[in-house]
Amino acid sequence: MDTASHTVIPAPHSWSSLPRGRYIAEQLQHRLDEWGPGLFGFSLLKVDALSAALSLKSSRLRQDVVMAQRELEGVDLLGDLTAMPFAPGSLDACLLAHVLEYSAHPHAILRETETALRDDGWLILTGFNPYGSAGLARWLPGWRKRLPHWRTMVAPSRVEDWLKLLGFEVIKRDYIGFTGLMPWLAHWQRQRCPQFCPSPAAVYILLARKRRFPLTPVREQRAVAPPVTRPEMARQQE
Repeated sequence: MDTASHTVIPAPHSWSSLPRGRYIAEQLQHRLDEWGPGLFGFSLLKVDALSAALSLKSSRLRQDVVMAQRELEGVDLLGDLTAMPFAPGSLDACLLAHVLEYSAHPHAILRETETALRDDGWLILTGFNPYGSAGLARWLPGWRKRLPHWRTMVAPSRVEDWLKLLGFEVIKRDYIGFTGLMPWLAHWQRQRCPQFCPSPAAVYILLARKRRFPLTPVREQRAVAPPVTRPEMARQQE
C-alpha cells in the first residue's frame, strides 16, 4: 500500500541538505564506481537532484538524462514519476537516489520504471533504512526536519519484495552508515533482526536487473493407443 500523502515532505535539492549528506554521497559514489564497469547500454535516466549529483562515468552507458517533477538546475525533462514520458522498453538504466521516500506513491514509481526499462535493463536504488540509524536519527530534534518521515522510509526488505514482484533480480546490495563506527551493532542486528534488515546502517543501495524469461508451452502428455491390426489388413505377397 502506498504511503499516505500527508506525511510526505519535498525532496531535497542537494546532498548537503541531508544529515551527513556529503559523506553519504561520497560513499554511494564509491559503490557506483565499483559497480559501474558491469553496466552497459545507451540511455541512463537519473531521477531528481540527488541522482543527478551522482555519476556513472565508470559504466559503459553512453548518455544520461535528468528528470524531475519540478524546476531544478541541470534538469533536462519535467514529468510525473508515476507516468513517465518514455516508451516502454526505451531505457537501459535508471538511478533512483532517495526518490521513493519522498513520494506518496513509491510502488507506482517502481512500476513505471519497470515499464520504461528494456529487458535486462539496470535499476540502481538508494533509500533510508527505517530500522537502522536513519530511523532513530529521525527523532533527533536537530535532524527531524532534514530527514523524511519515518512512515515514508521504505525498508530494504520491502523494496526487494516489490522488485521481485515486478520481475527484477537483485544482484548487489550494500549499506552505508552516518559513520563507520558500528561493526558490532551490525553483527548483533544480523543475528537478532534479519527479518527487517541485516544492517543497522542509515542508507541502503541496491542494484537490480529487469528479467524477462520466455515461457515455453508444455504440451500435454497423452498416452498413444497401440495400432489396431487385423488379419485381413495384411498385404499378400505376389
